[in-house]
Amino acid sequence: MSKLSEFRAAERRLAEQLAQLESMKRDAGLQQELSFSDELKALMKEYGISASTVLALLGMSANASDGRSTRRI
Repeated sequence: MSKLSEFRAAERRLAEQLAQLESMKRDAGLQQELSFSDELKALMKEYGISASTVLALLGMSANASDGRSTRRI
């Protein structure tokens, strides 16, 4: 593959990724999650609490799974 064709392919991939990013920015669910994250971080800073402390207060461990079980064979 020539340098020019590699460059054009990279340009196309970048354009696709930028379009996907713009689409995600408009997603209401993502905006809600970002807002929650920002507010939580501000509260953690205000009260001097670490993420592991927050997880402990919620009854979770810092390395807990996402709630889905894994299938064992």
